[in-house]
Amino acid sequence: MTRRTCLQLFGAAAACAQTPKSDPIVREEIALEDFPATGYILDLGGGCRGTIGRIKGEQVVAIDISAKELDEAPGGFLKILMDASDLKFPKNSFETVTEFFALMFMKPEIHDKVFSEAFRVLKPGGKWLIWDASMPATPPDGKPEFTIHLSTKLPKETIQYGYSVRTADFALDADYYRALAEKAGFRVESTKPIGQNRRAFFMELRKAQ
Repeated sequence: MTRRTCLQLFGAAAACAQTPKSDPIVREEIALEDFPATGYILDLGGGCRGTIGRIKGEQVVAIDISAKELDEAPGGFLKILMDASDLKFPKNSFETVTEFFALMFMKPEIHDKVFSEAFRVLKPGGKWLIWDASMPATPPDGKPEFTIHLSTKLPKETIQYGYSVRTADFALDADYYRALAEKAGFRVESTKPIGQNRRAFFMELRKAQ
């Protein structure tokens, strides 16, 4: 399962529509540079804004569980309706997997399977690049909702949008995903916070040769 259409998963609203430029929202500013990759790139949850597809174009095979979000994504790359926890590709199919703010919309109970599937379809030595939110646990007396607004600077454009999703009883942050990655067999190459308020992170994983 990947990122949902704008009104699902955990029963929460997930806003992926652009917000008017005049809005007073404070946004996390993220610079997403072009990155080296050979062969096809599998982009998990690549519908909606199609961020990775905007950068890498025809190299990208974007999968999403939502036909609506695939339709909303720009053209220029391949889009396939598919569940990230049940990938239909043979093992060792891709040298690069990417994920841009899609894990936050997947139910935690399928995260193990998503990491296992990403590991399976990667070639030995391949990498998985993850950009996602650092979501705190639901506070005891607080609202069970996490919202993040992004201003993502790409090599040729800047796109703005926001996401909102229900939180879990535990933090879904870099430490949480790092543990899942290591359990699946990945080597964690790097992890760093991104955004001026450090409410997101970047992680690079590697499948051993």
